[in-house]
Amino acid sequence: MTFELTTKEEERALKLHHDSLVIDCHSDIHLHVIRARGQGKTHVLEKEFYERWVKAGLNVVVLNTMAKFGPEVYPYRTSPVHNFLLMVDAINQELLESPEHFFLILKPEDIEVSRNSEKIGIMLGLEGAEAIEMNLGFLRCYHRLGLRIMNLTWHLRNQVADGVAEPSNSGLSNFGREVVAELNRLGIIIDVSHLSKNGVRDVLDLSKQPVIASHSNAVAICDHQRNLEDWQIKEIAEKGGIVGVAFLGRFVADKDPTIKNVLDHVDHIKKLAGSDCLAIGPDYTDFCQDMIISSRRVAGPGQPVNDLNIPYAEGLEDVTNLSNFTRGLISRNYKTKEVRGILGENFLRLFKGIYKDIC
Repeated sequence: MTFELTTKEEERALKLHHDSLVIDCHSDIHLHVIRARGQGKTHVLEKEFYERWVKAGLNVVVLNTMAKFGPEVYPYRTSPVHNFLLMVDAINQELLESPEHFFLILKPEDIEVSRNSEKIGIMLGLEGAEAIEMNLGFLRCYHRLGLRIMNLTWHLRNQVADGVAEPSNSGLSNFGREVVAELNRLGIIIDVSHLSKNGVRDVLDLSKQPVIASHSNAVAICDHQRNLEDWQIKEIAEKGGIVGVAFLGRFVADKDPTIKNVLDHVDHIKKLAGSDCLAIGPDYTDFCQDMIISSRRVAGPGQPVNDLNIPYAEGLEDVTNLSNFTRGLISRNYKTKEVRGILGENFLRLFKGIYKDIC
């Protein structure tokens, strides 16, 4: 991807990228990890991801473990609770196998460790509330296992609220309201990506903590159900929350998505709410796209099902191209402080604020 940068600007962009704290707020690669381990493989993160993540300049990766994909449970098709525990165990086994490369993020100070070492921090997330069933005790147990960020829904309805693919657009259930309160008490970051519009409204009204939309773009730039309307972006920012821009093509542009379209989303969100509410949530699905496609077969009308290729914006096709994003910000005259904020400092600030409030 070509930007009109001078040699000095190119050098500045590359140095800034690798000197900055870089946090991927949403990755789905754990799906590949759990499947590979089920095939008898070990050291999957180390062998297949570590060098790529180092090249990308990443310090922290949020693995948003999904224990239920649509009406069918992956990868074991038993129960969401069973699946979540097995997935958490798989990630923990990976960390134990490669302690020189990875460690688990539990508190903001751990992110500082990742900034100042060659180790990459793994932050455990949960995408969808199915795995807590109707029992807050499960949620408390998951917190003890390391859960630090949680999407309330995926596309579909669960016991907490509707996802964006549900035509009823219902907000939080009574149990969902209890979940929000308990997430606040525990200090688990609430993630509203995938949540229905009325669900987002309820969370913004009820949450005493800032929230994140970890991998969502702006409807004003690309009219996709997974993107955020202007009022959502503004209110997330007003509560001190952040929006992680996604690189997945269908959230970026109607056709032929490029990094320039991604930057249009960044510009729009900055214009609405300032750069302090921005982060990155690429939504990379390395090596597990067939599982994603299978899930989309039941995710509602209008979901393509025949093409196993999930295109990302040109210039940001995979994580090793991540420095192109920083180059793009420089090309649009973003200041050093703004770039550092978007790459990771804004997320760290949010996490510190939430952690401080519960201590």
